Amino acid sequence: MSKIVKAPSFCAVDASTNSLAFAYFEDDLLQKYGKIRFGGATIYDKLGDTVHKTMALFKSLPTENIIIEKTIFANSPQVAANLALSQGALIGGAKIGGVSNVYGVAPMSWQSYVGTRLLTTDEKQKIRQANPGKSNSRYKSQEREQRKQKTIDTVNTKFNIKLADNDIADACGIGIFAINNWGRYRDWE
Repeated sequence: MSKIVKAPSFCAVDASTNSLAFAYFEDDLLQKYGKIRFGGATIYDKLGDTVHKTMALFKSLPTENIIIEKTIFANSPQVAANLALSQGALIGGAKIGGVSNVYGVAPMSWQSYVGTRLLTTDEKQKIRQANPGKSNSRYKSQEREQRKQKTIDTVNTKFNIKLADNDIADACGIGIFAINNWGRYRDWE
């Protein structure tokens, strides 16, 4: 039987090329959450803004630990490259801001843990029956929206808050996973 390890203070992060959603936890309690938007005309301009704003965020949070959602597979090589660049800039800014430890978690690991797994065939069929004659991309979009709403509902119930932003809810969901799996999950590298 594995020993339960209490999570240290940490910040859970859901990042994109345009923003960083965060949820800060101390003593296994959600303390702060929010979202920072990155600006710039090009991806390279945004990267500079990412470093500066991330560094400022982590200078203001008393933690040496972040857990970040690992980048996802993207069909577009350009999107994959931009996500990798953005996460690199974000991690660099966090390190400059005082973070010592960075852990990554696969999206499906934390999503499954909080109950936001992929939809079943029945659930997908119900979406199609309720909206006949739509395109496959439309159905996929509705499936994503349903999963995002599940995460928002889970987070709002768990922490007794009223979030509407799915990126902040994702950061909180990553935090739920981290609190309950600290010291046991081996993919945090």
